[in-house]
Formats: sequence, C-alpha cells, structure tokens
Amino acid sequence: MKNYRVSVDSGPLEPEESLLEAVSPDSKIEKPIKSGFFVVFYFVVSAVFIVFSIVGFNLGIVKNNFFSQLSDRNKFITIPILPQRGLIYSKEGIVLSENKETAGLWLLPAKLDGGEKEEIVAKLSQILEVSPGSLSELIDNNSGKASFLIDEDVNPEEKEKIESLDLQSLVLVENNIRIYPGGEYFAHLIGYVSLVNEEDLTSNDSYQISDKIGRSGLERYYENQLRGQGGEVIIDRFEDSIKTSESKQGNSLILNIDSSLQEKIYQELDRGLREIGSGFSAAVALDPQTGKILALVSLPSYDSNSFVKGLSPEDYKLLFESRNEPLLNRTISGRFAPGSSIKPLIALAALEEEVISPQKKINAPGLITITNPYNPEIIYTFRDWRNHGLVNLREAIAHSSDIYFYTVGGGFYDIKGLGIERIAKYLKMFKLDSTLGIDLNGEAAGFIPTPEWKRQYRDEIWYQGDTFNVSIGQGDLLITPLWLASFIGAIGNGSEIYKPYIVDKVIDPNGSVIKTLQPEILTKISFKEENLKEVREGMKMAAKIGTAKVLSNLSFEVGAKSGTSEVIKGQSTNSWISVFAPYDNPQIVLTIMMESGREGSYIPHQIAYRILRDYLK
Repeated sequence: MKNYRVSVDSGPLEPEESLLEAVSPDSKIEKPIKSGFFVVFYFVVSAVFIVFSIVGFNLGIVKNNFFSQLSDRNKFITIPILPQRGLIYSKEGIVLSENKETAGLWLLPAKLDGGEKEEIVAKLSQILEVSPGSLSELIDNNSGKASFLIDEDVNPEEKEKIESLDLQSLVLVENNIRIYPGGEYFAHLIGYVSLVNEEDLTSNDSYQISDKIGRSGLERYYENQLRGQGGEVIIDRFEDSIKTSESKQGNSLILNIDSSLQEKIYQELDRGLREIGSGFSAAVALDPQTGKILALVSLPSYDSNSFVKGLSPEDYKLLFESRNEPLLNRTISGRFAPGSSIKPLIALAALEEEVISPQKKINAPGLITITNPYNPEIIYTFRDWRNHGLVNLREAIAHSSDIYFYTVGGGFYDIKGLGIERIAKYLKMFKLDSTLGIDLNGEAAGFIPTPEWKRQYRDEIWYQGDTFNVSIGQGDLLITPLWLASFIGAIGNGSEIYKPYIVDKVIDPNGSVIKTLQPEILTKISFKEENLKEVREGMKMAAKIGTAKVLSNLSFEVGAKSGTSEVIKGQSTNSWISVFAPYDNPQIVLTIMMESGREGSYIPHQIAYRILRDYLK
C-alpha cells in the first residue's frame, strides 16, 4: 500500500489540484458555451416578453372598461328603478291595467353601523307593521348582498316616518305597483305580472332581480311592448353621493274589447252558474266581419291583483289546487265536445258533396238501430232527443234532429252518408284542428278523431257508430269556444274565417300610434251560395221556432244553433248556444258554453237573449 504525506509547510490547495486525478492530462477545466444555447435563451426571453406584453395590453387596454366597471361595482351600490309598464285600455278608453306610484324601501348592509341593525328592526317593524323577528331574519338572510328590497309598496305616511330616521343604510326609491281595476272581470284577458324568477334571469340578461314580468294574458303576450326600460340609483359606498338615471315607460295597448259587454257577459254567466249550481262556463263575442274580439270570459275567474304582491298560502291553494282550475282560460284552452252546435258544418258538407238535397225529408223517429257487421246478433241503438217525424235540412237544423245528421253523416236508409273521411276533410277545411293565432298564449287546437287515430291509440277499428257520434258532435270530437265563434262567424259573413285578435292599436307613452293591427282572413271557403243560404235559413228558423226560440223575442232577426254534449252519461252535460246578429248584416257572434245538468240546458239561451238585447239596442 502506497503512503502519502503532506508537508506542513505546503501552500494552500488550489482548486485545479483537487481535480488532477479526475481528469486526463489533456483535459481543460473551462469549456466554451455552444452558440445554440444563446439562440434558445433569446427566443425564450422574447416569448416571455411577448406574452407579458399581450397580457398587459389585454388587461390595461382591451379590458380596461371591464375592470373599471368591476372597480365601480365594488365602489358603488346600484339599486334598480322599475319601469312603468304601458297601460291597457278598452276600446272606449277605460283603463284595464295601470300603475300605482309608490316607493320601494331598500337596505344597504355595507352601510350598517355597529348596533344599527337592532335600531332598524325595532323602528321599521313599527312603521311597516311587521314582526321584528321576520324583519331581522330578512336582514340576516341578505347580509351578503350590496342591497336588497325590504318593501316594494311604501305609502306616503310610512315614507315620511322612514325619512325622519335619517339612516344612510335605508334608501327609498321611486317604484310602481301594477293594479287591475277590472279585477276578475278581465283576468283571463289581461293576465297578471309577478316577480322574475331564476329562469327569467337566465334566459334574458336584460331583466334585474326586482323586475316584474307578464305571466299570462296580454301582459305576457305583449311583454316586450308593455315592459319599458328601467332606471337605476347609484350610491357611493364610501361617500354620500347619489346619481339617478330615469326609467322609461313602456308602450300601451288599446283593445277591441268592449268593457261594458265584457262585464255584462261575466255577470250573466256568474248568475247562470249560481242558478245551476255548477262549476264553469266560457263565452266569446267577436266581430264576424273582422275577427276583432269584443269580449272573452272564462269562469271561474280570479283576481289579477292577488299576484302583484305574492300569493298567500290560501290563495295559492284556491288557484292552483282547485278542481275547477280558475287559471285555465276555457275560451281558448278548454276543449269540449260541441254537441249539436257542429251540425251546421255537417249540413254544409252534405250539401256540397250532394249527399242530400235541401228539400229531401228524412224520417227521424225517436231511435234507429244498426247491426254489428261482424256479429249480426249485436244490435246498436242510437237515440234522438225526441221524435221529429219527417224533416228536411232546414227543419233538422232548427229542431236539432240527431237522426237526420246520423243519416247524412254516417249513412242510413237509402242515403250513403258523408263518411268520416269527408267529414274530417271539411272539419280541417274550417281549421278545427288548428290554432287560429289569437294574441294570447295557450290557445289549443280542436281534435278530429279518425280511423287511423283510433287504430293507433286504442287498437280498435272504426265503426259506423263512431261516424254517427262525430256527426252530432259527440264521441271524441273536441273544439274550443273560440273556434266555434269563428266558424259561426264564417256562416254569418259568407264563409270567411278571420284570425281573432284582441289588440287594436299599440301606442307610445306620448299617445302616438306605433302599430294598428289589421283583419286577416285565415281561410275562405267557396261554397255554393244556395247551400250557404239553406244553412243560414235553418239557423234563423232555430231562433224563431226551434231549439233557440227564446231569441225570437229580440227586436231583430238572428241566426243561431244550440247544442248539448254529454260529459258523464246521465249526470253531466255541457250546453252551447252560438248566435250571429243581426241576421242580414252580422255585427257580433256570441258563443256561450256552460257546464250544466240537463235541467239547466236552456240557461245559456236566456243569457244570450239578454246580452244581445242590451248590446244591439
């Protein structure tokens, strides 16, 4: 083993000496850096510089406005001012929907001092007549917000007392409450507004959390016209400065609705239902020459004002859980079997298709029977409501003979009948299975049963008896009161079905007309003039000596058709009356549907008489 010794007088060990045995004699301790390193380093530094420049430019220039606004939001508290919605007027100028000016009370949690919350709770609970506990809970639940609404309807006396408190955390802002002078009379027409919800705010970012939005009726359909533009109050968090931008009122609506007629129909239907002891009714009055809706009533109704401040639990239960569904607008959304009121259409189809001549008489005893084609031992009986004897087309319409229409619709005796295919063709021609486009949400289309539908959804074949039922408006055939009024209007005016519409004009806050709605023909059916005359004469006879003869006491002639459809066999029926008047130059079509027992089937006729008597004096 080789020994090494370091002399005590040796000098300090140089760095190079420590590596002498680690490198070869030809190696160098220092090596030059390759040029590629500097190229990469240059590009990395340049890239970092470019990235920082872009980010800096984006933050400092491009998004400067965004961050300035964010800074302002942190500095300022914004309280919205609700816009005044446009008003809604009847055609005579009666206000049906308006605004009550009031004040909204807002609390600013950021401006609350020490024990100020307790002072606010104690004093406000007395001024606003609310429990201290509920007010304290409201403040606690909203403590994280910049501002929140305590009361949207502060009256002048309350406002004066709150102002006397002189607290910076309480702010009174101009506000307005929607009110409906007509209440229940116009509820299904006008609708109501309520506070926006999360879905509204998500789908439309122009709404603010305290805004009101139309939920039904014209308030909903014309929301964009009525709404207006909100303003705002801007408060500095750290100073006392306040800025205000004004709100702008929305456009107003002038309707085709005759408010006196609307109220008269409502009162008559309400009295009729009380007399029958029944549940619901619907009525439509329109101008058959234009399609203008003159009145639209659905019972039971509700008070639109009850939604403005929010429903109580009792109100909610009455409106949303009631069997009678007061929120349902039966005039446009309810679908009912039309009963004999469909017979004028079947008569027109039979004449046009030459299934029968107007003069041919059919024997209409109290009942007829047909044999099941697949089992001769099964015999079906179809009854009439009375024995009519021999009747022609006019008489069949006037006295509402079921057997006559069984025969021309489904075939009997030596008459082949229209058959369901041709009946369906004419029902569709008059747009029974289509919506008519009224300016309200929720309109339903009628329903036409066919063999294909029955096979697909019931797995059953179509029988002759099914055609019999459709021919007299029973079975699965369904219509809306609005459709029947429009169809009867077409008979009155010569076969034109108009698009029904409620709003006549849209005006701006200064009263200038922005838009005037015009009549629109949906379909024009070219019937032979003599065929249309036969049906019209049958309807005139119905009002003189037939099923609607109570109308003969009017001082002018009318055309009418009544009908009764069975809802629950032997228990419940719906009664119809549809009238155009005056006969030679119709100015109004009135259609009434009322749930009734058989003992009340003539009440709609009496109601129609009183309404038309007063309207066409």
